[in-house]
Amino acid sequence: MSTLSELIHYCNEDDPVGAMLLLGEWGCGKTYLIEKDLAGALKDTHIIVKVSLFGMNDQKDLQDSVRQKWFEACLPLLGTLKRAKENTKGFWTALNGVIRVINPIAGSAGNVMTSVNALDLLPIKNEIEDIRAHEKKRVVLVYDDFERTNMNPLELLGVINDYCENSNFNTIISANEEFFIKKMEMDDATYHMLREKTVSQSIYHIPDYSSIVHSIISERTWPSPEYAEFLAEREALVLDAFISEDDITAKGIISRNNAKCHNLRSLTKGLESFFRIYYHMDSQGLEVPDGCLYSFLAFFLASKSGIYKNGEHTLEIDDSDIKQLYSKYSPELMTEAEREWIESGIWDSERYLEEMTDIYDKAPQKASAIEKTNEVIETQYGHENISQ
Repeated sequence: MSTLSELIHYCNEDDPVGAMLLLGEWGCGKTYLIEKDLAGALKDTHIIVKVSLFGMNDQKDLQDSVRQKWFEACLPLLGTLKRAKENTKGFWTALNGVIRVINPIAGSAGNVMTSVNALDLLPIKNEIEDIRAHEKKRVVLVYDDFERTNMNPLELLGVINDYCENSNFNTIISANEEFFIKKMEMDDATYHMLREKTVSQSIYHIPDYSSIVHSIISERTWPSPEYAEFLAEREALVLDAFISEDDITAKGIISRNNAKCHNLRSLTKGLESFFRIYYHMDSQGLEVPDGCLYSFLAFFLASKSGIYKNGEHTLEIDDSDIKQLYSKYSPELMTEAEREWIESGIWDSERYLEEMTDIYDKAPQKASAIEKTNEVIETQYGHENISQ
C-alpha cells in the first residue's frame, strides 16, 4: 500500500489503539501529503486538524493550541465570528452561540471570559456534526514539526497519548525521527520506550519524486519561456541530481549512511537560482552544458540541505564529499562567484563573467552583459532579490 493508502486506512479505524507516526526527511512533502492529498481524500468524512509543535514550550501551550486549531477547523460558525469581530456586540453574540452549542453549561461568554481562558470552555470531541450537511465527521489530529518542539519528550508524548487513548482521536505525528532523537538527547532505547506507549504504527514516506520533479518543472512559472524549455529538456538530469536509485535501500527507505538530502524546497530554489547562470551564459552566446546545471544543483543542494556523512547530517562538506554523492559533479565548472553567492548570498556579476571567461575561453563584453543581465534579473525577481 502507498503512504496515502496507509494513512487513509488508519484514519478510518473506529477505535485507534495508538498514533500513526509519519516519518520522512525535511522538505520531502509530508505536510503536502497531509494537507492536500489526505485532506482531499477524506473531505467528505473527516476533518483534519493540524497542530504545529514548532516552539511549543509546555503542556498548557499544547492543549490550548489543540483546542484553538480544533475550533478553527471544526466550527462552521467561525466565519460568522470573523465577520462579527469589527462589531463587539455582534462578536460576543456569535461567540455565545458557539459556546452554547459545544458547552451548554458554560453560560454567557461575557460572564466567564473575565475569569476563565476561553479555550478552556472547548470540550473538543473526536467527532463533530457538520451543521450544513447534517452529517457527522471524524476529527483527525495531526501533530507537525515534532522535532522542533521545546517540550520535554515524556510530557509531549503524554499529552498526545491522552488525546489518542482517552479521547479516541485518530492521531498522526509527522516527524524527522533522527533530528527529534538528537534534539532531545535521548538514546534509541529511551526514545523507543517513550514512543511505544503512544505509537501503534510507523510509516516512512518516500514520495514519487519522479512525478514531483516533473510537476515542478512543467507547472511552475519560470523567468522566461526559453528557460522553461531548457529545464523541460533536462528533466531526467534534474531528477538524477536530486535522487538516484543508489539513494534508496532494498527496503524502500532513504539510505542514511553517506547520502544526499532530498529537500524539495531546496530543489525548487536551486532551479530558480540557476536562471542567473543560464542568462549570463546565454547573453554571451554560450550554450549551457548539462554538466553546468548538474554541478550547480549538486553544490546548491548540498550547501542548503546538507548531506548524510557517516550516518550524521552535516553542512560541513567539501568538493570530495559532493563528488562522492553526486557522480556527475564537476567542481571545475563551478566558479568562485557562484560558490560565494550560494553560500553567502553575495553576487558579483563582473567577477562571475571574468571566471566564466577563464572556463569557457570566450571574452565577453563585460559592461553591457552585466547591465543587460542585471536588468533582466531585476525584472524577473525584483530589486531586493538580485544579490540573493
